[in-house]
Amino acid sequence: MRRQQVDIACLQETRIPRSASFRLSDRCYSQVYSSCASTKTRGVNILVRNSCPFTLDTVVAGGEGRYLVVNGWLAHKKYSVVSVYAPNVPDVSFWSDLQMFISSHASGALIVAGDFNAVLFPTLDRSDASQQAVPRELRTQDKQFHRFVRALDLVDVWRSHHPTTRDYTFYSPPHASYSRIDYLLAAPSSLPELGSPAIGSITWSDHADVSMYLRLPGRRTPGQWRLDPTLLDAEGVSQTVRQELEGYFQVNGTDEVPASVVWAAHKAVIRGVLISQASYRKRRKGEMFAQLQASLRKLEFRHKAEPGPVTFDALQEARRALTQLSLDEVSRSMLWSKRFYYERSNKMDTPMARRIAGPSVTGA
Repeated sequence: MRRQQVDIACLQETRIPRSASFRLSDRCYSQVYSSCASTKTRGVNILVRNSCPFTLDTVVAGGEGRYLVVNGWLAHKKYSVVSVYAPNVPDVSFWSDLQMFISSHASGALIVAGDFNAVLFPTLDRSDASQQAVPRELRTQDKQFHRFVRALDLVDVWRSHHPTTRDYTFYSPPHASYSRIDYLLAAPSSLPELGSPAIGSITWSDHADVSMYLRLPGRRTPGQWRLDPTLLDAEGVSQTVRQELEGYFQVNGTDEVPASVVWAAHKAVIRGVLISQASYRKRRKGEMFAQLQASLRKLEFRHKAEPGPVTFDALQEARRALTQLSLDEVSRSMLWSKRFYYERSNKMDTPMARRIAGPSVTGA
């Protein structure tokens, strides 16, 4: 999410119990709103990036980890963001309860995101939509989902931009079939503000991510640079810094420049070298990530068009390579998290106050 600079993320099937919902927060996403079951089942969450100009109004959780409504303000307009995780078997009561829950608690422009375990357009949203290939219970679930969308007068944002395109968000190995069961739904009046809906790749999760842009006025505030401790362990970085410092002191270590000035300025030189090295490595890693993702996307399209063991093995290999590239980023995030909680483990400061206060949540 950090790499894609996601401002508001809706997660489903997180399987985090209510007592451990705080684990999803970090230094970039400190606003975490959850609807959790008492056990490690279901679970939906909405994460808001710290730099996002979002002002919280109310949070309402329901369905024992099935749905969550967050009401808040973005650029002087009120929005209601809903995260949904639907059951994978037909359940009429779930859809009616969800419709009533949203109608009762959503108070702004409606945006519903979720894993609905159903499709709106079977002929386009399933790779094999024949009556023989799709079990009866799935067809029933599709109809219930369709009635829910019509009742709330919602629009499939991705389909509104791709009316005839076939693309999918989930692959079922037992059935060797694809389906698009993850949706971003919105009120028709909000469509002019929503742009660039896209389906990502299926990587470490068994679902592809679905994204879109919400056009808002204003600009991001610049972030504060901090040294990445793993950068010093990267090959060639320490040697480059040493060479730059040797050259700096050879040029400036004269009687014409006071020693205090030379010493104070060398810190800026070190920082400049480290920023340069970090930018180069980030750019190179971004290029590698983009190449792997493009390769993965091509393989996915091939496998969606012509499923087979050869293309599936190539697809899995590309996913492993992409996951391996992300491991150092995960390691760095864990390092920052350990440092954060170690430094504040027994201090009465902001993190502890946030844990004690928590968001104003009503419902189950």
